[in-house]
Amino acid sequence: MIISIIAGVIGVPLALFGAYVGIRQVLQWRKEAREKERDREEVKNRLEELRHDIRGIALYPDGLAEMPERRRLALLRHGLKSMRDFKYSEAIGFFRECLGVGATQSQNIALLVIIGNCFLSTSELEEAEGHYREAEVAARESNDKEGLSTILGNMGIVYGIKGELDKALEHFQQALEIDREIGHREGEASALGNMGNVYGIKGELDKALEHHQQALEIDREIGHRKGEASDVGNMGIVYRIKGELDKALEHFQQALEIDREIGHREGEASALGNMGNVYRIKGELDKALEHHQQALEIDREIGHREGEASDLGNMGNVYQIKGELDKALEQYQQALEIFEEIGAEQSVVKVRKSIIVLRRGSPERRRPQKS
Repeated sequence: MIISIIAGVIGVPLALFGAYVGIRQVLQWRKEAREKERDREEVKNRLEELRHDIRGIALYPDGLAEMPERRRLALLRHGLKSMRDFKYSEAIGFFRECLGVGATQSQNIALLVIIGNCFLSTSELEEAEGHYREAEVAARESNDKEGLSTILGNMGIVYGIKGELDKALEHFQQALEIDREIGHREGEASALGNMGNVYGIKGELDKALEHHQQALEIDREIGHRKGEASDVGNMGIVYRIKGELDKALEHFQQALEIDREIGHREGEASALGNMGNVYRIKGELDKALEHHQQALEIDREIGHREGEASDLGNMGNVYQIKGELDKALEQYQQALEIFEEIGAEQSVVKVRKSIIVLRRGSPERRRPQKS
């Protein structure tokens, strides 16, 4: 009787322990589910931010926020945060860990596109092109048309930067046809805008304006405000090239107002920088410096290192025109250090040339040496 009582007493805590383990497990599952949902929401938000923040370079987010593994979803979240903070090398590491077994075909395509975008943002064109080509093969195999149009558009940007303008136009045209076929209006506007940029580089300025105008009409129709600001800004660049400086300023001002209205800080800095360049051409050098300084403050605030370097270079140009050569050299040197740090090779070459020209033209350099 005593033994059976003892056994019964022992049995009660064991049953309670089993119930405790079950409850704890359920609570753990719920915690993990909440954390996964948090990661998923953050990924969705960051993808939406990046989709509109990167001018010209299209993002393909298909299925990324629905990754089943929480670890992979967390890696993706960290990668997107690093990308948003312009830490592209760090972002590439996170994204590469997400690739492979467990990801769907569309998720792998999306990751390859994002990795390509990171390389493109650091001017590593061969790496960017290689990742886009790998994504293109997968997209064609799976008949993923939206992914394919994104990839073709981004490859067009690579060719444009490399100076292969006919190839760039060919890729943008292919992307445009796919976007029109599937009714992807935002993609259609992006392709038209990119074609406008290429026509501008080729000197076919009326064609450039025509394509930017078409893009603007679509972006206004679908309510894509960041796209609208970009289109108006691109038209401003064409008017600047045409020498219609007041029209250029008018369009940059419109872009600036839209970017400020929607809180697009990078776009705001870009518009201010473009206005500064126009004021420099007009000979209003103090106004030019004022606008470049405002752009610099924004780019530093948001951590946009490439924008910061461009602003410094632009200020160097103005100081050089003003004859304040020491100040110009100081700005160029700061810009050079940033461009070298982020690996923007083409910009490094340009700034080095400006420094060499400035030093050769300096009165100190021209003064005969004392024997």
